[in-house]
Amino acid sequence: MNEITDFLVRNMIAVYFFYGLAFFTMGLALAMTSRETSRLRFARAIPYMAAFGLLHGLHEWYEMGQRIAVETQQHVVGLPEEIVRLALLVVSFVMLLCFAVQLLVPASVPRERIFAPVAILVLVWVIATLVLIGLQPTTPLGAIAVADGLARYLLAIPGAALAAWALMREQRVFRAMDLSQFGRDMVWAAAALLLYGVVGQVFVRQSTLPWSVIFNNENFLAWFGIPVQLFRAVMAVALTVFLMRLMNAFAVENRRRLDAANAERMSAQQAAIMTERRNTAAMEAMNDELRLAAHKLSLLLDVSNLLDMPGTLAERLQLALDRIIQALPFANAGLMVIARWGDHAEAVMGKVGFAPAAGAAFTATPDDEVLSVQAVELGRVSIERAMAMCRHTDGAVIEFNAAAETDDPDHKCRSYGAPTTMIAYPVTAHQAVYGSIVLVRVSPIPYRPAAPEMALMAGVAQQLGVSIENALLSEEAQRHERLLGELLRQVVGAQETERQRIARELHDATGQSLTAVGLGLRGVETQLSQASCDPELSSLAAQVKELRTFSQNALGELRNIISDLRPPQLDELGLGAALRWYAQAYARRRAVPVDLVIEGDDARLPADYRTVLFRVAQESLTNIAKHAHAEQVAVRLHMGDDSVELEIADDGVGFDPSLPEQLARQPGVGWGVVGMRERALLLGGTCVIDTAPGKGTRVRVTAPLTHERNHHPGEGGNNHE
Repeated sequence: MNEITDFLVRNMIAVYFFYGLAFFTMGLALAMTSRETSRLRFARAIPYMAAFGLLHGLHEWYEMGQRIAVETQQHVVGLPEEIVRLALLVVSFVMLLCFAVQLLVPASVPRERIFAPVAILVLVWVIATLVLIGLQPTTPLGAIAVADGLARYLLAIPGAALAAWALMREQRVFRAMDLSQFGRDMVWAAAALLLYGVVGQVFVRQSTLPWSVIFNNENFLAWFGIPVQLFRAVMAVALTVFLMRLMNAFAVENRRRLDAANAERMSAQQAAIMTERRNTAAMEAMNDELRLAAHKLSLLLDVSNLLDMPGTLAERLQLALDRIIQALPFANAGLMVIARWGDHAEAVMGKVGFAPAAGAAFTATPDDEVLSVQAVELGRVSIERAMAMCRHTDGAVIEFNAAAETDDPDHKCRSYGAPTTMIAYPVTAHQAVYGSIVLVRVSPIPYRPAAPEMALMAGVAQQLGVSIENALLSEEAQRHERLLGELLRQVVGAQETERQRIARELHDATGQSLTAVGLGLRGVETQLSQASCDPELSSLAAQVKELRTFSQNALGELRNIISDLRPPQLDELGLGAALRWYAQAYARRRAVPVDLVIEGDDARLPADYRTVLFRVAQESLTNIAKHAHAEQVAVRLHMGDDSVELEIADDGVGFDPSLPEQLARQPGVGWGVVGMRERALLLGGTCVIDTAPGKGTRVRVTAPLTHERNHHPGEGGNNHE
């Protein structure tokens, strides 16, 4: 035995301490590192290796404590102490086996299947121990020695070999994750673990095991000159060093993961920035579209309002064209060529930025005259072809579809090389061409109209077409209304003339004849009464008297008919007198009292007013007599400074206000109410009928008095009957 061996033997307590410290340090370091998050399978197995190191270190320190007690206190190691030591040793080897199996099986295998091989090996160890002890009976401490040796052969050596194999296989995983720089450390760790298990655990305590006679701790010391515990400690130190170097893989992995997360975050931030920029650009585009739409709507509304203003078409087009030129950046001059306007011939209506009208304070330049002629000609071509036209500085005239997409980069007008000087759009509505609007750029500064501006020009032209068509229809409707009014006036006038003629003929011819017949019958009656002695003559006198009575009744009816056809009071005394006479006759014939009120001077009413108002009162009173079943009727005529109002009210049964309109759709029915309204329209007034079933009826006619018709002198006052 050399000096080194002697020194080591004498300091075996220090060797045990170094041995336990190496494993405990490895276990503690791995336990601290295992808290790192990682996707490596190696990281999931580290806790078992840490447990192996801590438990195996505690085992060696426990055995060191036993040696200290033996050498210092002559302590005799008992069976319970050995059982505790053996338990620490076996559990540590079990943790080594769990580490190896965890690395070898796939991650998808359930945990209970992972521990199945370990449990089988432990069961084999227990059975083998019991079998050997049964075959070779020994002392309890000898049985512990047998169990110790079998634990190293059946648990430690397989666990170390499997763990070394698992570490070598794990190199492929590290290479796949671009961590090949740690492969050499893994190889050295596998080698240290293999030497620790295969070499260090072969030499055991002497026991009844047959091979322990050769492979025991004393022979290892004799053969190699060092205790086997020191060899195991050196392997533990090497294993600790290389495993700790492998732990740096977690830091690299975490750093890469952090870099990837940072890259993803930066990418997400870049994407968010790009999205925000796109959203901002989209918002700006939407704002531009909204501003353009608001500008377009404002311009179209202004143009529509200007074209709806009173005045001639030329005046309205001039105002609208002024507003259009102000709103469009491209144009600083323009004109309207009207091709269809009733019976009018083609004309230029509205002209801005060209030569002033005759008699103006300044004269146009030759350039203005040339541009004006070119603009008119371009407008005529646009009308003929019903297409939009653009003229350029080189004289080229291009035809394009105004309804096409103006933002098309290949748009004929916008893509042409030379700048645009004028654009003509046909003014259309419902496929009818009414003219064209020509927008001209007089400024020498070149300008290419943008797509939104051209769209606005096309919209303006369309609005002009609609407005002109509406103006045409309105003028046509007014013309027809005037014609219908004149025809109605002539019909009513003809009716009144015919009534007056018939009344006059009935009065002059039929009335005189009936009067003569009555006088003749009265003379015959007188002569017959003087010869009353004859019975036959007396009977004849009674018959003549009866005939004279019939003649007088017929004459009375004839006079009523003449009065209804055209009362002479209306022409000779005025509307008030005619209404007073008719109300008295109506109350007498119908037995319905009529309250008549006349306010103001009715003598200044024109003849057509007197006729219309009297006929309305006559029709209303006739309807009351036929349908209302009224007990009281009120008639009021009010003469104001600017208007006249006639009101007829009753307390009758009333009717459904929509009934006259429904009846008027049936031939020959319901013309009374409609006729009253038509007569009121002749005076430019209104006829309002306020009624409901069971609520009575009120007819109110209001007509304006124009200055020309209010020239009749006369005195008036308030009359009440």
